[in-house]
Amino acid sequence: MILLKPTQEQLNHVQEFTNAYQQNGYGKNVLGVSYDEYISFIRIGKLCELVFANYLRQMQIEFIAPDMLKPHPGNHKKGADLILSHSSQEVDIKAANKSFHKRILIREDQFQAHVHDIYIGAKYCSDEQVEFYGYSLGADMLKIEPKDFGYGLCRYMMLDALKPIEKFIRMCQQKITI
Repeated sequence: MILLKPTQEQLNHVQEFTNAYQQNGYGKNVLGVSYDEYISFIRIGKLCELVFANYLRQMQIEFIAPDMLKPHPGNHKKGADLILSHSSQEVDIKAANKSFHKRILIREDQFQAHVHDIYIGAKYCSDEQVEFYGYSLGADMLKIEPKDFGYGLCRYMMLDALKPIEKFIRMCQQKITI
């Protein structure tokens, strides 16, 4: 696991991003949670993306993510969070966001709309700490029978069952396809 601390700049960017969702009514709350919790999910997910992208830059891993800070006015964001330059693999970052969360969840409707090459499992602890556990290949997620954990049918994987994030970083640095 890799522990990272969000920067003030990242916190500021994520606040601006979240404000755009609130002020413009972007997105669609399909999770059956309160509006405030829905906005919190958006905020935490985006913060994990920004923190991970910054870490990849520090590790000199090239990627493209031109729309990372662009709010999506439609009901659902389409496309990957980032694309690895060396392999063109699409990466989607999934964030567990409560202290008792121990797995990543990928809503089945989102998964069926587009299976990403790689899913990164993160755990938001606070604005002071985000943990990155590991990764799973989309092909492996296809083998998992969806379950409902209170947010509709989801593909899932326990954070501690993910392949180590350190392996992902090493493979990227060596420009190996994951």
